[in-house]
Amino acid sequence: MGHSHIRRVLVRRSSIAALTIAASGFILAACGNGNPANSTTTTAASAGPTTTAPTGGHPTTTPTTLPFAIAQVHTGTGPATLTQFSVPAKATEWDIDWVFNCLSTPTKTGTFDVTVVGHGAAANTTDAGVTQQGQGTAGLVKNYDTGRFNLKVATTCKWTVRVEVLT
Repeated sequence: MGHSHIRRVLVRRSSIAALTIAASGFILAACGNGNPANSTTTTAASAGPTTTAPTGGHPTTTPTTLPFAIAQVHTGTGPATLTQFSVPAKATEWDIDWVFNCLSTPTKTGTFDVTVVGHGAAANTTDAGVTQQGQGTAGLVKNYDTGRFNLKVATTCKWTVRVEVLT
């Protein structure tokens, strides 16, 4: 086996290790160092567009604006039923932005499920929730129904869920 092959393998493994460490850092930062007891923290909703600004030098693309409102942000450990939120008819989509971390549980692993519950005209929603298992990860689920909803979280792990409504 040549030295160049060994170097390629080491560089590949180093890159995978760096990505794993970075992802773990993001998960831990999002989940914080809260109490292991079942708890939920709700943050007030905010609204406004986000703009991508150049980080220095000359931008290679034109900054874009995507108007959205944050309907709610919840952080907790263990199961929870989250408060209702509304998605207006003019919305183009609504997203569940989520992260979970099970490293503080005795087994260092667990399941994380988020179920979308529709109310009123949205009672028969087919919008997607989240089903994951492992030590933890993060993701985004896009949904397109409008109306009133709430989310149910089922887990023994630390988690954060944010609902964003794009208009």
